[in-house]
Amino acid sequence: MKKLTLLLSIFCVMFLVPVFGQTIDLSKRYVIENIYGIAWQPGADQYSYIDDDQNIMLVNAKSGKETTFLAKASQTAHEISSPYGYEWLDANTLYFPRDHKTVNVLKGKITTTEFDKVDWDDVIDQDIKNKVFVIKNDKGVFVESALNGYKPVLLCPDTGKNIVFGESVHRSEWGINEGQYISPKGNFVAFYRMDESMVEDYPLVNTGTPIATVENIKYPMAGRTSHVVTLGIFDVAKSAEKGTPVYHYINTDKADGEFLTNVTFSPDEKYIYITHLNREQNHSKLIWYDLQTGKKLATLIEESDSRYVEPTHRMIFMGNGNFLWFSDRDGWNHLYAYQPDGKLIKKVVDGKFDIDEYYGMDKDMKNIYFTASLEKPVNQYVCKVNLDKGTLTCLAHADGVHRPVFSESKNYFVDYFSNPTTPRVISLVDNKGKTIKTLLTAKSPFGVMQLGDTKIFPIVNKEGDSLWCRMITPPNMDKSKKYPVFLYVYGGPHSQLVTNQYLSGGLFLEFMAQQGYIVFTLDNRGTDNRGAEFEKCIHRNLGVREVEDQMCGVEYLKSLPYVDADRIGVDGWSYGGFMVLSLITSHPETFKAASCGGPVVNWEWYEVMYGERYMDTPQENPSGYANANIIPKIKNVKCPLLVMHGAQDHTVVQQHTLELLRQAVSDNIELEYFVYTVHDHNVIGPERRHLYNKLLRFHNQNTKGE
Repeated sequence: MKKLTLLLSIFCVMFLVPVFGQTIDLSKRYVIENIYGIAWQPGADQYSYIDDDQNIMLVNAKSGKETTFLAKASQTAHEISSPYGYEWLDANTLYFPRDHKTVNVLKGKITTTEFDKVDWDDVIDQDIKNKVFVIKNDKGVFVESALNGYKPVLLCPDTGKNIVFGESVHRSEWGINEGQYISPKGNFVAFYRMDESMVEDYPLVNTGTPIATVENIKYPMAGRTSHVVTLGIFDVAKSAEKGTPVYHYINTDKADGEFLTNVTFSPDEKYIYITHLNREQNHSKLIWYDLQTGKKLATLIEESDSRYVEPTHRMIFMGNGNFLWFSDRDGWNHLYAYQPDGKLIKKVVDGKFDIDEYYGMDKDMKNIYFTASLEKPVNQYVCKVNLDKGTLTCLAHADGVHRPVFSESKNYFVDYFSNPTTPRVISLVDNKGKTIKTLLTAKSPFGVMQLGDTKIFPIVNKEGDSLWCRMITPPNMDKSKKYPVFLYVYGGPHSQLVTNQYLSGGLFLEFMAQQGYIVFTLDNRGTDNRGAEFEKCIHRNLGVREVEDQMCGVEYLKSLPYVDADRIGVDGWSYGGFMVLSLITSHPETFKAASCGGPVVNWEWYEVMYGERYMDTPQENPSGYANANIIPKIKNVKCPLLVMHGAQDHTVVQQHTLELLRQAVSDNIELEYFVYTVHDHNVIGPERRHLYNKLLRFHNQNTKGE
């Protein structure tokens, strides 16, 4: 909700232009109506929410009876500044992150616990229930716990130059977002240690100092030397007792795979599991280790693929020792049930769809709950499957996107639903799919102001694949006239831009439609939620099938009587920037204007983990790298081109666009180039407004011809 508020606020500040004969009121915040703080009380079929007076209310899902759990007056008395963002720790205890306090409500008495000795400004991970915190400052990474009065203990003294602790590793691929993992009971902290000393330095230049300075980062380019990662185990109790780090390393073997992903503790904290992936990324192993000794016990699951394996989910323990495992081995991302020793029990459910999110299972372990697209990849439905029979039941099936919040028992869930014409509907639903009560039906936050008309639909490419599209037409469009096109593209793996939800294209695309553009987006082969073959078919040949599919979209647009085929502009960032450059160099006569930001122009200059997954190494796939290289093709450009880049980009380094400029000069190609000097891969903050205004002016001048 806050994210949407921010975007809408940016939208208001950005554009001081008439819309629908009126000017957007800059003092107004356009917020979709919501019920704040909905969460389920542990161990009960009761959900809480924050009412208009900031009381935390409790509602019995079965009876509908509503009571006050923690009144605003009680919050104030216990110095809780705001209830927003609260979390349940148990049936009687709430945690308020803004104030770093827990509040226990038991038999009419209210008690609070403060964590005033914790160095909150430096916390990077926490387990409030077990009172364990990981902090990072300029002196290193430390663990603080209640066991020693929150005195910091160094996580690991095994440091040195170019040794990294407390950060995600492997360039944050395979779902790795943390550098450490607190165990279920808070007794241990597993941590990554990354040695980057063997990785080549890459310079980033800071021009904000009186004399420009250089920041060297470690950037392992495709085909070159990568870093080395190990996994350590920090003993919280022993370290607190001794006041010094007590730790050891898990005995991982590079021969099992050098990338260490999906770190998972067993619920009893006796074991730890790591998914190993080899450098070629075509063979993974789920390996079982003894936590105390670090010894390898067994390889539970091995998976291989002629193209690549991509383990992005941790194992999920079921409560009886068995576990669930995500895999696309049958061509779709599904769940498989295993015994503790790695023996396959069964595939949980069958079907030509990807499971999106797992939401748990009921207490009897009879049914598993998840969201999936089923027959329409642009939708997300709430589903359950019976483990014994494999019977699939759709619990929330209206076309659109459903995001459930389940009770602990899985007897009920709160369903957040939207589609292109429905900003938000919040409903209470039982586990048979019956809607108990509609809690909120939100109105448009734009009042009388009209948005463009959004349509979600498929077209078919030359291979017979359905390609889902989103088209936003200008408000009150006159179909007897012809309109310019603003084609927005990303097109890379793990993306799905076309979804059947409200404002799925974001506010800037809606704004461009208001400015008289037909705004078009297509999810080509290589994108997500369409099965393994749809995504993996681009392997070793990036920019080929993706461009073919985008051109199918262009041909569809040209067939429409209200599209001006001579005024088609295209825009994209990152992989989308690569796609923009691929489109205008392979089909130069098609596009009137093009803009891109942070584009990959030569995959040899991209990093190991992502680049080699989809392209192998330059040594193994020289023709694929050569074919995807934009630099020798820049001479083909015939339309006005705007290229933007962040000078501090750690993801797609600025070398890409600087070398593109070098070749453009050599080939006598004119293009506009703009650098955001202090920004990384994404341009955020006030400069984002600058970027959007630049795009608007560029396309108005060059696509529209104004």
